[in-house]
Amino acid sequence: MRAIIAGSGLVGATTAIALHQVGIQSVLYDQVDLVQAALSSGGAPVAVDFGDSGGSVMLASSALRVLRTLGLLDEVLASSLPSTYTNWFKINGSAPIVMDTAKINKDCGETDPALQTPIQILRSKLHNILMQACHKAGIRTFTGKKLVSVNQTSTGVFVQFADGTSAEGDFLVGRMVFTQQLPTRRQIFGESSKAEFTGVIGHIGVVKTRLNNITLKETCAFYLEREKKQLVCTFKVSDELAAVQVMTFNDPLPVEGDEYRPYSDLPKESTRLADLLADWGVPKHVEAMMRKSFRISPAAIYDLPDLSAYHKGRVVLVGDSAHGMVPNAGLGLLTGLEDVGVLLELFRNFRNPQDLSKVLDLYSQLRVPRGQDAAGKSRDMAKQYYTGSSTIGHFLLRVGIFLFNHNLVKYGKVYDCPTDVAAAINGVQAK
Repeated sequence: MRAIIAGSGLVGATTAIALHQVGIQSVLYDQVDLVQAALSSGGAPVAVDFGDSGGSVMLASSALRVLRTLGLLDEVLASSLPSTYTNWFKINGSAPIVMDTAKINKDCGETDPALQTPIQILRSKLHNILMQACHKAGIRTFTGKKLVSVNQTSTGVFVQFADGTSAEGDFLVGRMVFTQQLPTRRQIFGESSKAEFTGVIGHIGVVKTRLNNITLKETCAFYLEREKKQLVCTFKVSDELAAVQVMTFNDPLPVEGDEYRPYSDLPKESTRLADLLADWGVPKHVEAMMRKSFRISPAAIYDLPDLSAYHKGRVVLVGDSAHGMVPNAGLGLLTGLEDVGVLLELFRNFRNPQDLSKVLDLYSQLRVPRGQDAAGKSRDMAKQYYTGSSTIGHFLLRVGIFLFNHNLVKYGKVYDCPTDVAAAINGVQAK
């Protein structure tokens, strides 16, 4: 079988690697335009690297399991930092709340000590690892491909791009969702599946901590001022690098056709952003992280309505295009990598092209409840960050984390793709 993958981000690239393991040929298509990138850099050569943006991402045990199955875990662990604890503070760094994430993962069912501790890794580093794996597997990537239409037949799927080119395959994996590629989801699943801007905007900086004599004790920390709707996050990804993210709640974004045009009242320069954080009263080391950042990436946060199915015909959605959610606790990427793990296990069991509809039906059956649950948790966390008073909200957060730390309330369940797929297949066969 042949697969078209629309989007070569973290989940798209991982999907290509997974399909390669079961003998399915795939091609990645991405809207990144390297010609325009070269022009914007003054004509200088531009490497085929789509990951030189963003800050840190967190990978918990369910995601690490998928990477282990793909043979990438050791390389990812070597390029990351363990994140044993998650910390919350008031905006000035007072009133710390600490969650023991390693213990919680153990309480949630992770039996492998090597996978109990989440990791923080620079997004660009993780993406580079994935793209290198694609290259070694002979998976081709085409850039400058803005998807404009998708047509399905009883035997395959045909897509067209804005540059006049086209592609054919047995099925389409839709990843592009939040920018010009919204047709992937909306053309197939209807206008009601349109992405909605949440009102949260911000910028992410990446800083060389050791070079700038910045000491960062916490691997993962959040600084909150609920009444003013201010949020600053810091993530330590190695002994050399860290990321800092500043977020505010603002007015809706203007929309022109299918293209979202993010704007922000926040300045884009690290110095002005640092001055803003100083006015907010963040700890000095957090201000310094933004002031010394060598790269700033914009962040406009969207959410998507829940879907009743993650496939239609020969089009299947993975990652954010299936269950777009406000990015909290790494739930978005974790859920996306689970999607990939489930598809991999299903195709291991059903390799005949005639079984494609069975694979996609089972995929939706397994992933929709999990995706909706993760999106719900992420939205609840967003409400905790941006609503209520700082005093009451911080107290309620402290109570919640206490319950998780002492296993009085379960945070969730570690997801094992092979086990859940086997159970679903046995259920179908029993009928």
